[in-house]
Formats: sequence, structure tokens, C-alpha cells
Amino acid sequence: MGDRQEHVEYADSGIYTVKSGRAFPGVATECREARLWARDLLRPFPDVADAVELVVSEFFGNAVVHSASGEAGGEVFVSIVGLIGGPLHLEVIDQGPRRDRPRSTARVLSPDLRRRDGRGLFLAAALTKEWGRLPAEGGPGYELRGYASIFTAGPEQPQGDYMGPMITWADFVTVHNRRRRD
Repeated sequence: MGDRQEHVEYADSGIYTVKSGRAFPGVATECREARLWARDLLRPFPDVADAVELVVSEFFGNAVVHSASGEAGGEVFVSIVGLIGGPLHLEVIDQGPRRDRPRSTARVLSPDLRRRDGRGLFLAAALTKEWGRLPAEGGPGYELRGYASIFTAGPEQPQGDYMGPMITWADFVTVHNRRRRD
């Protein structure tokens, strides 16, 4: 993941309003930097900026806590793509399972008000049109969804139980989407 460079492209003649990706060190304090970076990119999408910023924070935090991204030297890659007149797409790519614990499953749980944590994916589900998690390197379920990241890590097809990086993604409905459907 360290070889990925930030790429920003504001569309004048293309199909993107914004297309950008950036790698952040996999430490909790970098979550703020990821949120600020996302907020800056979201100027063309003020109607979803707060929601995207919160979801970036939740996905980034999960990557640091639950994946190898949070280990020494780890990184979290965040990308945002907004299509002209279309949806806004967010991806947070981790570096695969931690060495000291089994891979965890991302799922929405009803919030337990007695706990300080455990609400992130519940909030993400409430604030997005759709969200999910799938292998970042073309593993099981990637092509089945008919989905390809603009920042794909590589074309390899892992065999057996996939143990590589994962994409946690979310799509947001913007004002541009709502106008097209009306």
C-alpha cells in the first residue's frame, strides 16, 4: 500500500467531480487527518459532507483496531469518488487481518447504550445508501458484485480463505442523485 500516491482530479471535462485517494499511517490520531482530508474534498457535495466525514472516521477506526493497518508501520488507504450527477463513493482499504487475532466480521449490531463502542456500522448503515466489505485484491465476492475499485491493489485471485486487504465501502445519495430520480 505504501506505493500508492495521492491522486486528485477535479472534473472539468471528465465524468468525475472528485476522484482522490490517500494513504494514512495506521494510528488512531491519523483519523482526524483522514476526516479533514475528506471534508476538504467534499466541497462539491455539501449535502453529504457530514455523513461522509463520520463514516470515514468509523471505517478508519475499524481498520486501525481490527486489521493489520493498526500494527507498527501499518497504513489505511482512503478514497473518495464523486461522479458528475451521480453518487459519492467512499472506500477505506485495510491491510488484512492482524497477526495477533482472527479476522473479524463487519456487521451492523443494534447499539447497546451501556457500551462506549459498537455503534459505528449502525451509524454507517443509517447514513449511507449502501455499504459493504469485500476483498481488495479481487478475492471472493469482488467480481460477483460487478465492482472494481479505481484504486485496485492488484489483479491476483487469492485461493482458499482470503487473508488479504479488505475494502470497506459506502455509497451516498447526493443532491445530484435525487434530482435525477425525480
